[in-house]
Amino acid sequence: MTTKTVVGYNLNKNLMNRAIIYMLLILALGCKAKERTSEFEWNLKKEKAHNQNRNDSTTWSLKTWKADTQNVALRGQPITDGVYPVPKYELTDPTFDGLGNSGNWKGFEVKGKKIIHHSLYVTRNAVNKTFINDKPNAVFFTIAVLTDSIDLKGYTHTDVSVTSRNHPHYAGQGFVKTKTNKVDFISFITADRNAYAIVNMRLFDLRIGRLVLIAPQKDGTLRSLQMNSPIMSSKEMDEYLEKVMSNDKRVIEFFTKPDNI
Repeated sequence: MTTKTVVGYNLNKNLMNRAIIYMLLILALGCKAKERTSEFEWNLKKEKAHNQNRNDSTTWSLKTWKADTQNVALRGQPITDGVYPVPKYELTDPTFDGLGNSGNWKGFEVKGKKIIHHSLYVTRNAVNKTFINDKPNAVFFTIAVLTDSIDLKGYTHTDVSVTSRNHPHYAGQGFVKTKTNKVDFISFITADRNAYAIVNMRLFDLRIGRLVLIAPQKDGTLRSLQMNSPIMSSKEMDEYLEKVMSNDKRVIEFFTKPDNI
């Protein structure tokens, strides 16, 4: 009897151990599945839902609307910024934490030539964190423009702005003036990581390079050079630009050609 009881106890214990292991595996797999589904994803179905929210006044952010309608004067270049009602950001992703721009408005010197540069970036959030790792923000577009006209008092020679009102898509724009011309730019990045820029109607697919160099010519035409660069924070991009404009022979040659302004 004693032997049979011990055997039965061991058998039940083994079954219980197996059951516990099985339950733990189910829980672990469930957590993994939950972890995967909790990661930000974007697709056409979500884009359609986002568009429906734009047309549904019950989803609009009253706080954003109040802030934007305090000043509806025409502003923004090269495209005038419009004031639209926008859906509450948390409907698509609640982790948005800001965006911004960086650069050099005074002009970086390359062998006597002045270069103005601007970068547009988005702060780390659920939309981009998978791609930028531990960086505080990520630049989606940088433009560096050769100019022969810099206003160090009013800084009327250049401007830049960036907006989150298309969240989870982001856009920015600006311009750099020369004595006889103006370089306009617009750029945007979508939640599914497509990014483009238009510079005086030339289209750049930023997936093959986030850095665009522009050299206006004496005859009024333009030259461009698109450069591939790794994902960088705004600080890293500023440092990278100073390095390439000081040491990269291709960049120095591009900005110092005889036919440039």
